[in-house]
Amino acid sequence: MSEKKKRFLTVAPFKCTWNEDLRFKEAVCGCVAFEAFAQNDVSLVFREQVGSHHYHYKMDNSPNYTVILGSHRNHRLKIEVNGKTVVDADGVGLCCSSSFQRYWIGIYDGQISIGKGRYPFQNIVVQWLDSKPNYSVRYVGLSSWDKHVGYRNIIILPLTQHHTSLWSQIDYKDYQEESDMGSEIFDIDNDDHAKWRVSNILESWDFSDVMFLVGVERKVVPAYKVILNAYGDFSSSSSSENIIHLPSTAYEVLLAFLEYIYSGQTQVVESQPDSPRDLGLRFNVLSLIKECNEISNHFKTNKNLLGS
Repeated sequence: MSEKKKRFLTVAPFKCTWNEDLRFKEAVCGCVAFEAFAQNDVSLVFREQVGSHHYHYKMDNSPNYTVILGSHRNHRLKIEVNGKTVVDADGVGLCCSSSFQRYWIGIYDGQISIGKGRYPFQNIVVQWLDSKPNYSVRYVGLSSWDKHVGYRNIIILPLTQHHTSLWSQIDYKDYQEESDMGSEIFDIDNDDHAKWRVSNILESWDFSDVMFLVGVERKVVPAYKVILNAYGDFSSSSSSENIIHLPSTAYEVLLAFLEYIYSGQTQVVESQPDSPRDLGLRFNVLSLIKECNEISNHFKTNKNLLGS
């Protein structure tokens, strides 16, 4: 299960924002992915219970983990356990005051992993293992030190040993900016890693946490919300957060759409460039919309040239 909080949050100096939704499904076992905008001290607190708005980790007597990105006026990354510093790394995980940056923090069985970028367990900058883990920690607090911190696109992800293995095996890469427009069937890239991802993830029920009900026959297609939300906005559905209804979508079109999300490649035939684009528009998958528009314009141009 995953939760995506789309609202923009500003945390004032020496404050902390808590929410009942910002918690791991299982104690000491989860990952929080988010974007932050700050000059320094992006601080996340992991605690057994929700704290107060005036809470600050420096004055907390209850068990907690605290991760500080851009500590010491944006020079260091720190991990504290119950107020005691256990990691103090120079020059990693720093903040940026000119734009939002993406981060993720995962906790599994006492191991704290911290990374930058949009994909969990990619681009790890620090890992630390607690020899005596606090097995009750589950709530996530968004805090600050002496400057305002902006947070947005906060996602709480499930995490088990199987999930960490799955996320680490997925070889994410940016979609191609340039397109080969010379064929009636458009093939976006084609490598062994992409084939592996599709063959092992597409329509697999292993660790899936959301499902599509496709067409009038309501065919069930499992998917992975953590991957979907990394490429678009799948937070809304017609009945529940774990079921997405697509009664007017063909099964083959959805598979092509998911193949593109999972691997960065798919095939679009000349007669159907608008079908995956419609899904891209619905779920705000910008790269797919761009590719489909280019394909459609290519075919229109060719037809006009042939007609003249």
